[in-house]
Amino acid sequence: MQDEIANSVVAVVKFVAYYIIWSFVLFNLGRMSLLLVTLGQYPRGLDAQRHANQISLVGTLVLVLAWSAIAIYNNTLGVPA
Repeated sequence: MQDEIANSVVAVVKFVAYYIIWSFVLFNLGRMSLLLVTLGQYPRGLDAQRHANQISLVGTLVLVLAWSAIAIYNNTLGVPA
């Protein structure tokens, strides 16, 4: 009984993490970034649905690059301690 409850909780957490983080946050971040870089040309219409995983991957890369830029700035030019 406890195994079934634990498996159910894990399944719900995986679904929520996948849907909210990958399919919503990273997808929209990637989509906005690609729209800015391509001046509104990509992804539009069916391209957004066909390439959802690639767009989410771009969102991941944008997030990592932004995080890295902030970390580098704080370690080199940031406020001295």
